[in-house]
Amino acid sequence: MSRGSLEGRPAGVWRYRELLPSLATGTPVSLGEGGTPLLRAANLGAELGLGNLLLKDETRNPTGSFIDRGSTVLASLAKERGVESCSCVTTGNLGASLSAYCAKAGIGAEVRIRPSTDRGKLYQMIAYGARIVPASRATRAEGRGGRTISVTAGNPYILEGEKTTCFEIAQDLGWRMPDVVLVPVGTGGHLSMFWRAMEQMKASGLIGEKGCRLLGVQLSGPPLDAADRALRGRGRPAEEPFTELEESEPMLWEAAAGAVKESGGSWVRATAAETIEATGLLARTEGIFAEPAAASVVASLRAAKAGRHIDAGETAVCVITGAGLKDTKAISRIARDTRHAPVADDYPAGRLQLGATKLRLLRCLSPGPSFGYELWKELSAKRAITTASVYQHLAELEGMGLVRKSGVSTSRGRERVLYELTRRGSDLLRMAGRIERG
Repeated sequence: MSRGSLEGRPAGVWRYRELLPSLATGTPVSLGEGGTPLLRAANLGAELGLGNLLLKDETRNPTGSFIDRGSTVLASLAKERGVESCSCVTTGNLGASLSAYCAKAGIGAEVRIRPSTDRGKLYQMIAYGARIVPASRATRAEGRGGRTISVTAGNPYILEGEKTTCFEIAQDLGWRMPDVVLVPVGTGGHLSMFWRAMEQMKASGLIGEKGCRLLGVQLSGPPLDAADRALRGRGRPAEEPFTELEESEPMLWEAAAGAVKESGGSWVRATAAETIEATGLLARTEGIFAEPAAASVVASLRAAKAGRHIDAGETAVCVITGAGLKDTKAISRIARDTRHAPVADDYPAGRLQLGATKLRLLRCLSPGPSFGYELWKELSAKRAITTASVYQHLAELEGMGLVRKSGVSTSRGRERVLYELTRRGSDLLRMAGRIERG
């Protein structure tokens, strides 16, 4: 291998094919993953007192996550070997990425979701045509002859693709590593593969013997920490924890710990409140909207500097692993805390976000609670709409805190759910009425 041969190829994961599992056909299943930019973060660095801070922006991948680097490898080999269906259990990014690449490969996808799966990622899986089932339900093989595989974040082909993040950082820096790289721990896979990538580049002569220190960023304390307790003290309801901020028991912890130790690195902690603040800080200073799990590396910078894990003059790279629009809970919290939200009377935000069907549902509930089937009959009298669509809109309105379930009754063996407006839903209806009259 030579640096020149690699540099002459198109950017992306498969630029480094000699260091990836080989394909017999040589034709990968690709959506244009990899080749993400390494950006100088002058504004953020100035605020934090770091003169040479860089951001590896993995939000640019096709489904908005670094996992796309692994999914292209897995899907390519699965298609080549006759796999007909892939199944995984996920809270978000793995399911969204796997669903997209299975769709491209013409392979079936089944995603078993946990109750905490974020709505934005769930919408991605549905759009890509995956079969969605509860995680508690046993998977069924959909492929003929049982050619179905179960995939986890620790799948070796997924991991082999993820190490290309490190290859690109080295190449963008003229085939040398920075002084330090900060990576969210997550499952431990991405972090451990940075060490594997550095060892492979040394062995193949792409970089010298000097690697870099790896800082693994962990979440300290429970997801609902002091900030949320303070909100509850002011009469605000507690919100759901961020399930993707940290894996409570990373499946590849031992490998990640070895990578940190062998690289001479260390562990850095950040709280949930700090990661939410860092999400907004990163967006305001560098124009990158990351999900909290990804922004945790930014949240840890002050602690890393204070703990002498990073010196002010060193070259440091933060790996921003996923896009913020995938995490609806993060968006709602940031919007709640901003001081620059538009005034309702000046800007019809509620109408733009809800759409006509959701507003009609809210108006139908205005007189009082109603069953979903009755709401469907009222809406369908004016325009064609399916019951499934009505219940989907109701679920979304419930997720936005505008309606809630107020009771359940059983008729002929079937449950009927009673819905009613929340105070927020009533307030929004009044706001919409003022806008329309104006």
